[in-house]
Amino acid sequence: MPEKERFYAMPGPNKPPLFIQFILHSKKMTPIDFFYFTDYLDWDKQGDDYAVLEPLIALLAKYGDDLIFAFDEMMAELLYRLDTRKIAQSVYKGENFSADEFLYARCVALINAKPYYNAVVAGRKKLKSDLGFEAILTVPELAWARCHKLHPYDYPHTTKYSYETMSNEEGWKEITIQDVDNYLQTLTKEPLDMQAIACTCGHEEFRIKLDQQTNTVQLICASCGKEININNQSTQPSKLKIKKCSNCKNDVFQVRKATYIMEDGQTKVYIGGYVRNVRIFNY
Repeated sequence: MPEKERFYAMPGPNKPPLFIQFILHSKKMTPIDFFYFTDYLDWDKQGDDYAVLEPLIALLAKYGDDLIFAFDEMMAELLYRLDTRKIAQSVYKGENFSADEFLYARCVALINAKPYYNAVVAGRKKLKSDLGFEAILTVPELAWARCHKLHPYDYPHTTKYSYETMSNEEGWKEITIQDVDNYLQTLTKEPLDMQAIACTCGHEEFRIKLDQQTNTVQLICASCGKEININNQSTQPSKLKIKKCSNCKNDVFQVRKATYIMEDGQTKVYIGGYVRNVRIFNY
């Protein structure tokens, strides 16, 4: 198989900037490339979104379809990555919000440089519900229309990823009983006996406390307040811990207990809990 010819970008009069030459050659854009383009935004014109975007639109239009479509693809992918239940709930503190408003809030992450975007994805920073920058979504079609002297409505490109809210199905997936059971099973090679925990009053939701000294998980019924203690009889040291959703702060869980009998007759206990998209694990 013949070796693929290597591409070299060359500076020179009337040539695109080097990073644009690489994009035009590969017809692909990286996240770093995308944020190079947002550096062209003119914030001296703040208050007029399309005046802010004008230098970017002009740049894309100058170099044609391959650059415009690559920008469109990367913009859609970056917005898709932000389209998760966790990020939405960090903005709105609940399930009720406008899909369009969440999209426009996500757009703000695209105009605040890559470190800010990465911090939002990682949960170190939170988007704000009262901020949005919808206009950036129109950049590809406006650049294409200017390049071809046609109407923006005739824009022909469809991106691989959709940036519409809840298009990222994995990011909006809810935790299920089976998810918890599957996770608990990964903690040991032995087959586990899975059991749902219920209070004698019939209620199945509990607040949870941990006692590291006695290696005990204490379940407190959210309905009647009765306490249920679950002891891990294993002599092997284990650090009990709770991992809770950092967004909704919910501390009431439905609980699953998984057990098996070890060779010395002791019982090893694994605890998993869930509530909608929240998950905790103790063992």
